[in-house]
Amino acid sequence: MGVTVAANQVTTERVDAPATFLREGERLLLASNRLPVTVQRDEHGVRAQMSSGGIATGLSHPHREGKGLWIGWPGAPSPDGTLDAEVQGALAEQGMVGIALTPEEHEAYYNRTCNRVLWPLFHYFTHNVTFRHDDWQVYERVNRRFADALLEHARPSDIVFVHDFHLLLVPAMLREALPELRIGFFLHIPFPSSEIYRILPTRAAALRGMLGADMIGFHTLDYVRHFRSALRRVLGLDVRSAEVLHEGRRVRLLAEPLGIVPEEWQERGRTPEVAAEVARLREAAAGRRVILGVDRLDYTKGIPNRLRAFGELLRSDPSLVDRVMMIQVAVPSRVEVEEYRRLKDEVDRIAGRINGEFGRPRHVPLHYYFRSVPPAVLGALYQVADVALVTPLRDGLNLVAKEYVAARQRDDGVLIIGEFTGAAWELGEAIHVNPYDPVAMAGALRRALEMSPEEQARRMAPMRERVRRNNVHVWVRHCVDAIRDAQHLSPTPLLAGEVRRAEEERWRQSRQRHLFLDYDGTLREFEPTPEAAAPTPEVLQLLNALTQVSGVSTWVVSGRPPQVLEQWLGATGCGFVAEHGAFLRRPGEHEFKLMFRRPPETWRPLILEVMRRFADRVPGSHIEEKPLGVAWHYRQCDPVLSSWQARELFQHLDEFLSSEPLEVIHGSKVIEVRPMGMDKGTAVHILIRETAQASDFVLAAGDDTTDEDIFRLCGKDALTLLVGERESAARYRVPDPAAMRQLLRDWLALLPQAQAAAAEAGRRR
Repeated sequence: MGVTVAANQVTTERVDAPATFLREGERLLLASNRLPVTVQRDEHGVRAQMSSGGIATGLSHPHREGKGLWIGWPGAPSPDGTLDAEVQGALAEQGMVGIALTPEEHEAYYNRTCNRVLWPLFHYFTHNVTFRHDDWQVYERVNRRFADALLEHARPSDIVFVHDFHLLLVPAMLREALPELRIGFFLHIPFPSSEIYRILPTRAAALRGMLGADMIGFHTLDYVRHFRSALRRVLGLDVRSAEVLHEGRRVRLLAEPLGIVPEEWQERGRTPEVAAEVARLREAAAGRRVILGVDRLDYTKGIPNRLRAFGELLRSDPSLVDRVMMIQVAVPSRVEVEEYRRLKDEVDRIAGRINGEFGRPRHVPLHYYFRSVPPAVLGALYQVADVALVTPLRDGLNLVAKEYVAARQRDDGVLIIGEFTGAAWELGEAIHVNPYDPVAMAGALRRALEMSPEEQARRMAPMRERVRRNNVHVWVRHCVDAIRDAQHLSPTPLLAGEVRRAEEERWRQSRQRHLFLDYDGTLREFEPTPEAAAPTPEVLQLLNALTQVSGVSTWVVSGRPPQVLEQWLGATGCGFVAEHGAFLRRPGEHEFKLMFRRPPETWRPLILEVMRRFADRVPGSHIEEKPLGVAWHYRQCDPVLSSWQARELFQHLDEFLSSEPLEVIHGSKVIEVRPMGMDKGTAVHILIRETAQASDFVLAAGDDTTDEDIFRLCGKDALTLLVGERESAARYRVPDPAAMRQLLRDWLALLPQAQAAAAEAGRRR
């Protein structure tokens, strides 16, 4: 007797949702490639019928309650690139906004870029990747259309939540237009190893797009780890375990697996409709043990390997042929694509071989269905199945595993899950298998079929509780909380707006102003090697202009040795603090003064020997000898290798020199050994004390951790500026050296003395 599975049908079920987690005045604006509706047109007009499952179920309650909007594509290309008023009206009734795509845009953006580049690459199927730059341009254009729709409707109090790989660029587009907007992004597929990710020709653009969000969510910690590695290798960013600094913001990285609504499956399982389907399926099974697989027909799902494993099981023990049956549901997917048609043909052939080899006149061991199934039938299959075989070759999460656990009416049944499935991270009590090994999978099936009821309960009970506790509503709340809270993680604020205007006025009204300016990374951009960072004409012109204005005292405070500062900047008339505070030269003087007694240098040969070993290990790194210190630079090296070696070198030197009057400094891409007590902050503090009576405005600017000593010691009334983006003791920050130079030029132009000097220079010309 065969088992038949009903075709898909529309069902509407109520799901009770928890109390709100949106605060007063907040709305949740959602964006996903596909709206959670099916647009239907009949004699009564156009209707938008809600879909069910996954994101649609999880976000429907906050979407309704928050009176927000869901923005996405309604499911059918528009020849003229517009949606008619009837369709938009039907969507608006559901709180949705449709995005129109022409057939050409849908082909280039969705079919080619999303499904032939991002989908296979992120799932490790690199041989399936076909990249075209003109398709990526269409992908950018469609992402811009989504961003524009969100911007058209967004309010300052809104929380915007962007979903999945179709919209990687949207967060940065939103951030550029509305810097204060609260933005979250969630990737629902795996994020691959950085070695795989770097194959993507537009790898940097995609990462920067995602980094526009305040929170970037993934299903597992592995995906977070891979993303951090890609940020280091592709963008060279300094990434902490749960956050990354980008453009002056802390972006929160979250591992939060999507949940389901387990009560829905429990309640559905008790309905007469499901009970009747369960009875029919059990009668058809005739006492045989049932193994179940449910998947979309996709090459990532591993259906051929799974069927081969079932065949291997029957060959290994022929007595199972009459005692076991397998039901495999393959939901049609992208049937118009040749690659998917070939996959279907392969599955058909394997299923035919198994039934040809093991079939009996009254028993077919493998029941394979290429169709969708309604929720009631799926709920019945979950209850009837003694074993659920969930073994994708790679999957971002896989909700089938959780649905099977939730749908059981008792603590029975066995879940077999593939190691490369995101849900395996949560469902540790399941039997874990390598989906590429049909023999091992056959062994897992045998183990599952022989498992005692007691062991089944020991495994199933904690999984059921975990699925119940970590439901989809908890997932939404945690994600929205992380988006909201990320706003409070922002590092040093920009010098902008009213704050900048107030400081400008203080500068203008002051009689005597002292500037303490770092060089590398502050006045001058970094270069691959230290010697390549000689001052540009712009830098020299700016310093000359500052030193020629009365009432402004300008100091360059640098880790550079005295001879370099003299050679590069000596003619500007600035004062100098060289080699991190070891040497001082006041404006108008010709000699550098050592600020403390020079210690014996018996340590130098030993340190040089250690640093040379590390320089040999890291291609592109080099050693700089200074009068009082030694530095190992690794700015232009492989970011992962060099960061790892830098940590090892720092730890080695710190322990090695623990009893010496020396200290080890880990600066910006440099490890430096210098005499203890030698720092920029102490030198600047001495200079500020000397001029305490005369100076009424102090500005200190720097980019490096060595500049933190200045920020802490130059007094609460000083304007301290971080150049760049990281956590700092500075009061404010500017984005980069170009912005720092522009600020100095702007402020210089506010002074009458500078205006007069400029006018005089103009007359001379």
